[in-house]
Amino acid sequence: MIFAIIMIDVSKYDKLLEDIKSMLFSERKSRKLNKIEPNFYKNIYSLFVDLNAEKERVVSTDITEYMEITKLLDDARKNFKAFFQVRFEKIAKYSVYDEIEEFIYNMSPEEKGIMRDLNEQMKNYYKDFIGAAKPEGGEKEEEAITIVDKESPEEKPEPEMVNTDITEEPVPVRILKDQPPIAQPERDYYLHKNDIIYISPPFARILNNHSACVYIEKGKKL
Repeated sequence: MIFAIIMIDVSKYDKLLEDIKSMLFSERKSRKLNKIEPNFYKNIYSLFVDLNAEKERVVSTDITEYMEITKLLDDARKNFKAFFQVRFEKIAKYSVYDEIEEFIYNMSPEEKGIMRDLNEQMKNYYKDFIGAAKPEGGEKEEEAITIVDKESPEEKPEPEMVNTDITEEPVPVRILKDQPPIAQPERDYYLHKNDIIYISPPFARILNNHSACVYIEKGKKL
């Protein structure tokens, strides 16, 4: 019986290794996630499977080829680990936000799945910390606050001049979506979706006019 030995052309993996190095360099320079090819991680997996198999095949027959494959594997592992750490540090950071869809358009299918899993876990951890986890009976808790509906477009009055006097009595509002850092005379605000806070009426009007918050009816429990 004749066994055919299939040789792997090691040089064809050089380009993939160079791609990893280039992506690592770009990922380190960018604050956001760079676009990644959908098959990137599948190609990485194939690289390590094929090279490890070839390394085992030549271990006792060709020491020169064995050393060449070993060096290529070491370089690939080192650069991929560095890329993986930089990439997933960003993914972990974005996973704490309530809305994550705006962050996943540059991700691979594997990364999107990991991002959604992390996001769900973060939400559950947060609910546990604030005592808002759903009771074991599965019954839905009653809303403790009442939201005042915004005026319809037809009934909306003419825009009024914003009063910058922050000595007015603060009003309770609920934040509708994550906000960038906002500087106000009294302090800087870092607002996230579903936050319930007391803020000055002028600041509340600004957020409300931009559909960023709704007023909470006074006298209701927060």
